[in-house]
Amino acid sequence: MTLDELHQLVPKLAGDELKAELARLQNLRIANPVKDTENCYSLTADGTDFRQLMISLSMWGKQQMNDDEDKVSPLIVEPETDAKLSELIKYNKFLREYINYDE
Repeated sequence: MTLDELHQLVPKLAGDELKAELARLQNLRIANPVKDTENCYSLTADGTDFRQLMISLSMWGKQQMNDDEDKVSPLIVEPETDAKLSELIKYNKFLREYINYDE
């Protein structure tokens, strides 16, 4: 994703904050340190694995909470890796509501 696309996914971060967070992710080898030929940032293989793990654990934890409250958890389908930005933003809003990672 480009920096502008990343900002659309994380609108609460100002430009400088987003760049600083991206630098931290690059130092942790979660995001690739170099943009591709289309001037986009991407996750490393470890970053992709870490992302999948965190989403899976978050969903599992929320489903356990729902089970304790006798609620039915919604079916969650992750977008394809080549999903359009609009699909990712919609999915991101759903995750934000479902797993409350802003708290």
